[in-house]
Amino acid sequence: MILLYVTVSCLLLGSSAGLQHETECYGRNFALPSSYTPPVFRGQLYFTPNGGSRRLMMDNGEAKDPRLKVSTISAKLTDLTEKDAGIFSISFDDKLQDVIKLEILDCAVEETRTYGDRFSYHIPREAAFLEFTPLDSEDQPKVLWNHTDPQTNKGGRGQVKGNVWEIMNVNQGDMGHYNFRRKDNTLQSRIQLTVQEEHRHYDAKDDKQLFIKYPSGNVPWTVTFTPKGEMKGYTLVNAGHLVEEDDWNNPLSNFRGRIEVVHYGIEIDPVKIKDSGTYEFRDPQGHLAQTADVVVNIELVPAMIYVIAVGVLFAVIAFCCCVKKCWSKRSSSKKAKSTRQATAALAGYYQDSNQSGGQIYSAAPDPSHQPLNSLVSREPTSTSPEPSVYTPVNIHVSSPQPEVAPLGGQGDDPAPTLGSDCLSSDPEPRFELKGLPSAPPLSSDATLSDVYTSDKLNSL
Repeated sequence: MILLYVTVSCLLLGSSAGLQHETECYGRNFALPSSYTPPVFRGQLYFTPNGGSRRLMMDNGEAKDPRLKVSTISAKLTDLTEKDAGIFSISFDDKLQDVIKLEILDCAVEETRTYGDRFSYHIPREAAFLEFTPLDSEDQPKVLWNHTDPQTNKGGRGQVKGNVWEIMNVNQGDMGHYNFRRKDNTLQSRIQLTVQEEHRHYDAKDDKQLFIKYPSGNVPWTVTFTPKGEMKGYTLVNAGHLVEEDDWNNPLSNFRGRIEVVHYGIEIDPVKIKDSGTYEFRDPQGHLAQTADVVVNIELVPAMIYVIAVGVLFAVIAFCCCVKKCWSKRSSSKKAKSTRQATAALAGYYQDSNQSGGQIYSAAPDPSHQPLNSLVSREPTSTSPEPSVYTPVNIHVSSPQPEVAPLGGQGDDPAPTLGSDCLSSDPEPRFELKGLPSAPPLSSDATLSDVYTSDKLNSL
């Protein structure tokens, strides 16, 4: 008695440090810590499941639960399920102390299929039967296959082919856990099957035709429509038949005269912006097989076309400007070339006329570049010559010649000529420097010529 008191006191002192957390997988065994098993522990062990009532598990080394296996050196809880998650407590002097919190993990192999797919799994070698538990179900597992009782293999959803268990055309009713167990009911393998609906997406254009395909399987489908931005759905097709428009009670989704049930789907022609939303397809059992997200947009010209059009417009404008500029340059070049050719031809004509003794006419010179004979004073100078030696310069004085009309016709104005002051009608003498280059006279016929020598002019 004293030994038991000391043992329990030590356990209570140790447990005061905190609650011990333990985890274990579904279907396996949970071995209690040695501090709470014989021969160390001989007291009372209780268990309180999550959300359940407390029950006695062991007293003085004797098991009080059929799944608790107690030996002289150990104690373990076999074939764990979700219901075995909870808290273990010990009692001393009518007081309970929580010592262990057990959490059950689902260590099943996860398998995911789409509605209408095939699900198959290889049967383990030592498996004796297969049981099925729907997801979130508190019901007892249902035996789908028994190796020793072939009658259990008939009438169910799945079947065995060789060494493979398979289900054709799965739906949400097939979701759950599939457990293969041995003859002693111990878990050998565990599979969790999840079935999800098929997702489709449609981008439609306003006032165009839209066809939404049915899911796989030849069954009378029920179609519900939830408009975009809303939470409430409206039945359009019930068990393969179009619902009367008056039953829709949805002015925003008026499909009157535009929706039709056709082979392998439904057709909306023409589709409208207000038809955007989610269409759900369910089988006769209510299982969700497919969701179709429809987005209806107004058909617009792509922005790229505008960019290309603007680019082409700018290119055409730039090309026209370049052509115009090049044409202007070419016209200017031709005009300048024609002017140069005319000038060259006129100069050649003047040169030929000079060589042949003809008359030559030129434009009036710049006052800053007047010929030397224009600088000679017409008035006699009274300055006496300096006593220097120089070479006499002969000056010819010729009589004035009559003006000759320029080339180009009688209607044109007479062109200005070099030394026009010397060609005036004033009969003044004209001076010409001997020994210096000067322009030829306007007339080759010099009838009068007086020559005299001037020492003053030679000094210039």
